[in-house]
Amino acid sequence: MARRNGGATPGQEALPVQPVERPILCSPYEEPRDHWIYDKETGAASRAGTRRPASYWYKTERTGSAQLTLTGLAEEERDDLPLVNALREDVRKWREAGYPGATNVTRDLLRHWWRADRARRLFFCQLEAVETVIYLAEIAIPGRRDKRRNYQLSHEDLARLLRGERPSFSPAGQEFYPRLIDPAPDPALAPLRRLASKMATGSGKTVVMSMLIAWAFSNRGQNPATALFPNGVLICCPNLTVKERLQVLRPERPDNYYEAFDIVPLKYRPLMQSGKVLVTNWHRFAPESEHIEGGKSYAVVNKGPETPDVFARRVLEDLYERLPILVLNDEGHHCWRPAPANEELTGEEKKALEEEALEARVWLDGLDRINNCTADPRANPGISLCVDLSATPFYLKGSGHPEGRPFPWIVSDFGLVDAIESGIVKIPRLPVLDTTGRPDPKYFKLWKAINENLEPGERLPGKSGRPKPEVVYREAEGALQQIASQWKERWEQMRAATPGQEHVPPVLILVCDNTDIAEVFYQDQRRDGDGDGHRSRGGRSARRGGGGKRER
Repeated sequence: MARRNGGATPGQEALPVQPVERPILCSPYEEPRDHWIYDKETGAASRAGTRRPASYWYKTERTGSAQLTLTGLAEEERDDLPLVNALREDVRKWREAGYPGATNVTRDLLRHWWRADRARRLFFCQLEAVETVIYLAEIAIPGRRDKRRNYQLSHEDLARLLRGERPSFSPAGQEFYPRLIDPAPDPALAPLRRLASKMATGSGKTVVMSMLIAWAFSNRGQNPATALFPNGVLICCPNLTVKERLQVLRPERPDNYYEAFDIVPLKYRPLMQSGKVLVTNWHRFAPESEHIEGGKSYAVVNKGPETPDVFARRVLEDLYERLPILVLNDEGHHCWRPAPANEELTGEEKKALEEEALEARVWLDGLDRINNCTADPRANPGISLCVDLSATPFYLKGSGHPEGRPFPWIVSDFGLVDAIESGIVKIPRLPVLDTTGRPDPKYFKLWKAINENLEPGERLPGKSGRPKPEVVYREAEGALQQIASQWKERWEQMRAATPGQEHVPPVLILVCDNTDIAEVFYQDQRRDGDGDGHRSRGGRSARRGGGGKRER
């Protein structure tokens, strides 16, 4: 929620602005009707009275259609996502009209998910994300929209997006424009049809995946002859930890989400067995050695490179017989195509980018191979639809794309600020000064401030030049003490709350650059006697308190 104050003197870093004390404006179960606007000169907040348009904050280059005007100077660093905003309007009208064109199964599922008397109600952001994908996959893309109606996303622009061409609402001359395909580097290969749902971490992406699988399998089970609804789903994820967590999406599991979250009505649950879910991680897409036979390596064996068909059979196993399949990319921001880059990176940035680029290249190359494993991939691709779910579907620094540029196939957007204002996730805070009550500027970009002001002897030897863990702790200790004191104050308020008052406990999470640094912070938390540690991707996090977040 923190924004920067634009009233700083030239050459001085703009000061962060602490958000309003109670930022929640909307219900998590209804479409947002309000949002906060922060004045960049004063930091004052005012209510807009409307839903926040889908947009993103950019650093160097605009990609949407927002124009700089005298009345819009306060948001010169924001640009819109016109495709998402157009689809919001079309999906809302489709919903209000009772989902015309959808199958009876689809209408039953959507009405079941919207029920207000559910034991575990679904968030609006989950419902909108699912409705948008279903609207495109079942109604708009197959040409089942009423030709007599006017749509924000016109028939002509939809056709352009599916061909990877510039739509009419994208200004001419801009390099970036939205599209609904991801072309392979080799123009001879069929492109992936790709959609992305941007959802804040903690807003329930796994449940959204379960809803999409239920939509596909229930419809296919009711009408086995149709290929419009896949009966095979490949879920791709970044690591083994996430892979294990996503096993709940397999319908045969006793702890599956379809029953736990009441995703499928009782009358349709037998239909879920008509489909199959395979959960894997990107490592499985790495090409197999030409010398491997029967799981063992032999010097005398040389089978040659895997063809797309052989690759697809190995990776998909019996899911291969269910082509075309639906692909769900969990944490889909890891799945991007590197472009030629001219940026200069530090040794640490370069190493991190090389790891990310390898993952992205193997991941997407594997999907391209599966998509092109059929006899006629352009007419009958191996992947009917690829859906990304991510909180950050943006390109990285050094990727060859402008840093922070959104993926062009984003079709729905419910970001962190929206999730905070709807009361879905925790409210982040910044360390503040006791004297002013304002955030301390030196703690606004703490890792950058530490990393850029170290003496040579305070770095580890070697090419990486990483800061020594104990030095990082020394420099970060002041910020930790400030934010921990705020945590303690809020914890005591929660414990003293009477019935009827808010009892949501605060959580303090420390995210470190690597496991060595995290270990130093973790041991400090253990010495305090009330912390517990858990590993996370890229490092270890130390956590105080817990609970309070609505789990979906």
